[in-house]
Amino acid sequence: MLRGNQRFILFFDLAMTPHPSDAPALSLAEFIPYLKKRQASDLCFQVIDNERRVIRLSALKEIKLANGAAAIALLFCLGDRDKADPGFTNFKTGKVRIPKRADDEAGGLSVHAVISLKPTQKGGHLYRMVYEDVSGFGRSLIQGFLRAEFKTISDDQGLTFKREGSKEPLKTRPMVDLTGHASDRLKDSIKEGRLLHVELINYREKNLGFDESQFIRSVRRDLSLSIAKGLPQGEALNFIEKLKEYARKHDYEAMRVRWKSRKQAKLTVPKWTPPGSMLERPCSSSLLRSHCGRLCRTSPTR
Repeated sequence: MLRGNQRFILFFDLAMTPHPSDAPALSLAEFIPYLKKRQASDLCFQVIDNERRVIRLSALKEIKLANGAAAIALLFCLGDRDKADPGFTNFKTGKVRIPKRADDEAGGLSVHAVISLKPTQKGGHLYRMVYEDVSGFGRSLIQGFLRAEFKTISDDQGLTFKREGSKEPLKTRPMVDLTGHASDRLKDSIKEGRLLHVELINYREKNLGFDESQFIRSVRRDLSLSIAKGLPQGEALNFIEKLKEYARKHDYEAMRVRWKSRKQAKLTVPKWTPPGSMLERPCSSSLLRSHCGRLCRTSPTR
């Protein structure tokens, strides 16, 4: 069970890929004032999935990272009408109390994210990003949300570029993509530590061949591997690479790795997701607060 003062953090590269592909790169920093204005005006929300869910940018704050680089901290919130209501158990009697929702309320999830405003290379379009690992609020939701917001901003600002041989300026916008970022520091932690457990995950086709398949929201297949202590020291990364090849050949979509670091802390990592590697580590909520400030005190109960 995840404790109240602990979060798992995913490491990503946020790509502001130019669209069309021959358009010049658009700086993430140039979009932030417009995104901030939309958030302040309560325009940063999207109703999705036949009006069963709504995703919203509830807060945005410009911050400085420990190295002095500019960044933004964001709070994303998801309202889901189909999410189960939380229950509270009386510690002494064991009785369970489930609060009743108001008419316009839905089950809530929240994710904090921090994005560097400095590209990884001068003039490039890749930016380092971290966000909380929250079940039911994954990469595709955040990616789709930011992609739609930046399209709206691009259209509102009339962003165009001049293509060689074209008489008229062409519309342009960034296509936001989130791809896994493999941290060298975490790779070293795995290499020097002891591998404990590997889980391969695949989200399968929902149609299982019977009429009721239409009511299935997702189908997940897992392969769980417990690793013996006999694996030679330093061979964990080589072993993981071989498992990645096995996962690709057998259509697994993700790999979650658990290991014990040299400092005896147990760490859990979704190590691989096509097309890149997504790294995760536990993080105290106080560390998140140091980056997100008051954003961390405005998130709904999970």
